[in-house]
Amino acid sequence: METLLAYLSEPAMQIVLAIVFVTGIVRGFSGFGSGMIIGPSTAAFFGPQMALAMVTIMDSVPTFLLVWSARRSVNWGEVLPVILGYALLVPLGIWVLKTGDAEALRWFISVSILIAVSILWSGWKYNGPRTRPVSFSFGGLGGFMGAAAALPGPAVLVYWLAGPAKAATVRANMIYYLFVTDLMIIVGYLLGDIYTWEAFMRGLICIPGYFIGIEIGTRFFTGASDATYRRVAFFMILLAAVSSLPLLDEVLR
Repeated sequence: METLLAYLSEPAMQIVLAIVFVTGIVRGFSGFGSGMIIGPSTAAFFGPQMALAMVTIMDSVPTFLLVWSARRSVNWGEVLPVILGYALLVPLGIWVLKTGDAEALRWFISVSILIAVSILWSGWKYNGPRTRPVSFSFGGLGGFMGAAAALPGPAVLVYWLAGPAKAATVRANMIYYLFVTDLMIIVGYLLGDIYTWEAFMRGLICIPGYFIGIEIGTRFFTGASDATYRRVAFFMILLAAVSSLPLLDEVLR
């Protein structure tokens, strides 16, 4: 208990808790967004490994709420190939997280996201084949980015948003994709010795506010149009790219 109170008294942790609450609202509405927002901002305070461990801990329990509510809208024919591709490249992402140049990786990911969201926001639609190998490839990119930088969503979301699927289907696909891949990341982080007791405690502290935010966001999604959903999704991808820029580290600190 003393340890929890000590963490709660830290200004950095208080800022993170506020970010987590807002992120919960976004997660409940869009079905994604946790790693995009919490990961980069928390990494500026506690370092990449601690931040990514915290994200998986706080996101594991509340996600069950979203999984149940989205069960009727998910398209497993689209989700499964992506998950298989994801699983293949998770080990590579974990290896990069532990041994690679973190700043160089962050620049690469941020620029990639900015290019992707600019293309989508322009109204461009992907009219090429949406075969299993294509889905597998986007999932592999998501696996690498998810393990290395807590950004499993952008690559896959860009792929699904560029298609004709309704907002409810995209949201449900993202919820189940992130749920299954979160479990993979947890196992990978355990095997890779990423978790620490401090990361577990800090992640645990974040769960109540995150859970409340998810409840609020889920209610906001009810009745939202496809156009509204896509605008919010594009904005969140853009925010993820900008907030993960190393240039903002000093501001966040």
